[in-house]
Amino acid sequence: MDFAAHFQKGFRNHVVSIAEVPALVKRFDSYGCYATYFFYSDEILTYMSTQASPTVSGYNGKVWAMRLPIDLDHPDLRVALAAARALASLLLDRWKVTPEALQVYFSGAKGFHLMLDSRVFGRIIPSKSLPVIFASLRRLLVQELEPELREAADLAIKDRVRLLRLPNTRHEKSRLYKIIIHLNELATLGAEAIRELAKTTRPLELTDETGLLFRAGVGENAQAARAFERVRRQVRRLERRPFRYRIRPPADATRLDFPCAGMQRIWETHVEPGYRNNCAIRLASEFRLLLAFPPRKPEPGSSIGTKETPLAYRRMNCKA
Repeated sequence: MDFAAHFQKGFRNHVVSIAEVPALVKRFDSYGCYATYFFYSDEILTYMSTQASPTVSGYNGKVWAMRLPIDLDHPDLRVALAAARALASLLLDRWKVTPEALQVYFSGAKGFHLMLDSRVFGRIIPSKSLPVIFASLRRLLVQELEPELREAADLAIKDRVRLLRLPNTRHEKSRLYKIIIHLNELATLGAEAIRELAKTTRPLELTDETGLLFRAGVGENAQAARAFERVRRQVRRLERRPFRYRIRPPADATRLDFPCAGMQRIWETHVEPGYRNNCAIRLASEFRLLLAFPPRKPEPGSSIGTKETPLAYRRMNCKA
């Protein structure tokens, strides 16, 4: 994993074994210490050696993780706390995840980190797609929140080299520690009481001292495994090679003779992911107009730009 610290030279790009992390945290006096939540093979060292300046930035290889993190932040800690409670309830009450599989941390500033043991999803192997799958799972869970709570979720933590603050390390601005919050405390304590607890470190019972490895035995959860498999299939479809649309004009080509050259090009060529929704809406609008006002050749002596020929008029004013 990549270890980073506020007072470490260069801050990050220090790939180490997880066994080295506790000593590094002590070396920097538990102040501003971070680590990636994804684990890497030696492949990342090979990648770094090929860069002009050794860096993990841009690494696109296989990764693995023992936890799915959900980051909740809000200027009003009470909103983040409410979101953390709602997500914990969703996982424990609706998904029936065992309590040992869920760890909740106060981040030390304005939010919470929910760490879900990845073993609830079944057997996960190292994969290039895992960051995208995790991001989709995170979004799936957040969509179950009330609209006013969704804004607390940070959905940007989807890259494979993202850092998270390590437990029992101090936040640089608030001077509070990132601490474990037990599930009964999450349900009963208020924001100020949690801040008060964060003035000192707290022992970790269900993980190692890095918080990265779970000690408790956790098995597969049926609901979580189904969600993971559904998202994995969707990601696989998206990662396939782009399909080349080969649309042949029908016998009655006048029905698809768009007055706008730009619309004609959208209809006849491949549309890249990210633009398909907008293009589909534009095409649907054009189809509607074609049905309402079928194009026809202007009669001798008629004016093309009249209100009776709206599509022809638009042809003159459409920029491809």
